[in-house]
This record gives sequence, C-alpha cells and structure tokens, in this order.
Amino acid sequence: MNIIEILKSKYGIDDELATHLLEMGTVKKLKKGDFLYYQDERANFITIPISGTLSFSPTCEDSGSIQYNLITPGIIVNEVSFLVGGGILTEVKAVIDCCVIQLPYTAAELLMGKSPSFLRMLSISLAKKQRATLALFNLRGEKDAKGKIKKALHVISEATPDGLIPVNIITLASLLCVSRNTVGREIKRFIDNGEIIKIQEGYRFVNSVQKVA
Repeated sequence: MNIIEILKSKYGIDDELATHLLEMGTVKKLKKGDFLYYQDERANFITIPISGTLSFSPTCEDSGSIQYNLITPGIIVNEVSFLVGGGILTEVKAVIDCCVIQLPYTAAELLMGKSPSFLRMLSISLAKKQRATLALFNLRGEKDAKGKIKKALHVISEATPDGLIPVNIITLASLLCVSRNTVGREIKRFIDNGEIIKIQEGYRFVNSVQKVA
C-alpha cells in the first residue's frame, strides 16, 4: 500500500484528510535506534506513524534500560503536548526501521479548524492510549500473575489496528511487575497451545492473524 492507503487503513480517515496530512506534513524515515523525541524537549510537531514500531521509556529513575515498544501505526505521538502545551514527557525512539509523517503544529491547528475528521482522528488515538494505559495500570495490581499476562496481551492487541502485540518478555514483565521467568513460561504455553504466534515485531493472537490474512 502507498502512504495514502496506509493512512486510510490505520487511522480510519478518508482520501481528503489523508492527502492533507501527506501534503502538509513531512515524511521522515527513522533507522533502528534513531530518536524521534527527547524527554522535556519542546517539539513543534506531532508524529503520525506509517510503518514500524516506536518505543518510549518509563520516567522513573530505577527503570534502567526498559523500553515500552507500544507505538505502532494507528497511534499518534505528541498530540497531548500539541493540545495542552508543555514538553515531551519521555523520549521516543525507533525500535526497528520506521516511516512517519511529522505534522507541524501550525498545520495541525489549520486542520483542527476545518476538518472534523482530523479532530476525530486525534480523539480516537487519545482514547485508545487512555484505555490501554488504564487497563495495564489496573492489571499491575492483580495478584494472579498468569491471568494478567494474558489479559495484558489482549489489551495491547486491541489498541493496535491490526492486532499486533509489539512487546517482548522484558517489556511485558516490566509493565505488569511480574518476573521475566513467569512471563516467559506463560508466553511459551500460549504458543504451544496455539493461542498466539511469535513474529518479528512481537506476537499476535491466532485469530487476529486470520483477520489480517
């Protein structure tokens, strides 16, 4: 698919808005490890992922080198700072090679004034992130480690347009406050039972693979 078709598919928008985004924004390719934003940076653009996976880092001091590989096409980056002001809360970088559209705040402001579809696009992205973040936060407090691992996989799968679960064992263990050994055992069990499959970007539930196909 070309960029217009990807925008329509991943963000649920029409030809007109997809064309505006492509014309008013800048297409940028990121290599694995490239930074898109730095913590506390005051950027002047929002980012619309087209391909690849981006990560953000937890801001607590004892987080070490943990990266949350949760940003995929369908999830806009930095719209919160655009809407309410302030700097970037955490660094964001490419986990694998990525392609994004960087839309200047000035262009976003113009689109907000004339395009209900753009407002809807921002709202849906925010709502997905809020629901997933709240669900994962609540799961951290559950005592059933095995149960909350599967629930977390479902939460993340539902937040991405095509059911991708772009995490690894280390990320999932950190998100849920569960040991890596426990997460690894459960992931292996899910794979052995034919519930999920391992792919390059992370995991997928078998039923989501069938839908994508």
